[in-house]
Amino acid sequence: MSVVARPNRYDAEAIKRRCSLAEVVAARVGKLTPSGPHAYKALCPFHDDRNPSLFVDERDGHFHCFGCKARGDVIDFVRRIDGLGFAEACERLAGLQGQLVVRNSTPGADRRALGGTEAGLDTAVRQWDRLRLEEQAVMNLAQAVYRHVLRRTPEALEYLRVRGIPERVVHKCGLGYADGRSLEAHLRRRDALDTAQQIGLLNHIKDGETCREFFAGRIIIPEFRGDQCIWMIGRPPGDTAGRPKYLALGGERPVLGWERAAGRQEVYLCEGVVDYLTAVSWDLPAFSPCGTSLPDERLGFLARAHIVWGVLDGDDAGRAAAERFGRQLGHRWHPLRLPEGQDLNDLGQQEGGADIFASLVRAARLES
Repeated sequence: MSVVARPNRYDAEAIKRRCSLAEVVAARVGKLTPSGPHAYKALCPFHDDRNPSLFVDERDGHFHCFGCKARGDVIDFVRRIDGLGFAEACERLAGLQGQLVVRNSTPGADRRALGGTEAGLDTAVRQWDRLRLEEQAVMNLAQAVYRHVLRRTPEALEYLRVRGIPERVVHKCGLGYADGRSLEAHLRRRDALDTAQQIGLLNHIKDGETCREFFAGRIIIPEFRGDQCIWMIGRPPGDTAGRPKYLALGGERPVLGWERAAGRQEVYLCEGVVDYLTAVSWDLPAFSPCGTSLPDERLGFLARAHIVWGVLDGDDAGRAAAERFGRQLGHRWHPLRLPEGQDLNDLGQQEGGADIFASLVRAARLES
């Protein structure tokens, strides 16, 4: 295939779904040893490893080395082992599928300019506020099931209590818990397994059997539009050693709390999901990109905002994000400096944390 124009953005989620992490790792390090359902171990190629310390989990597509602490997904693995940048790693993995995977939708003529056909290039990235009717029905069902399961899962409820998330926020935000069993049973009764697989709630279906739910063992934080659940992100209750802290459904991540912030004159941008829940508990018009970036073309919902308070972690990533949002938002952007070593949820767990935060905002107003 002759490529005359190289795409500069890739659908990373599509690449990760199509490229088996276990197969990619095995091709580079040799035989993998089973270490539980859908999990493997191997000698780590990133340090002098004498005893297998690299853990590969196919359920959520991540690797973690208990020796050198290397971790990530299939793209991170290729970047690290081959010394590549993000785009080069995506292109190499996409080449395993015999096609380039580009993120942005492109008219047919432009697709042909890239050297492919409309069928040969995957140009779609899922936009969760544009679900088909059957997809939306499955998302609503999943949220209802997870919400019910949370009420009978003491471990998850206790985790939320310890993190300072009150019951009213659990109810208001529709939080849930995936036990790995209940959702599949409901989906089978409604003949909706295929749809659930397509949108990522189930890993895959084979010979009539399903793998564990994508979110199994995680507290679920959903996003809503007009009381319809359009997206989910999940976090394990407690220790996350050896597995990613957050898992999210693939595609273009919606803004968590969009309806709380859209059209408001003063809003709070929270980096972390639990920080966002803390802000909701204080009745703040808060939202979260579930990370440290939002592209320019997705900031329109802040058009009426005169002030965007930045509530970001005090680490290098948080400081870099604050500078980036400052360039995007200009005079609207007002980053807040939290107490050293703390994030918003740390404050939320303290007695009087809401008052401390309010005093920080008042001080920032006087300085601006």
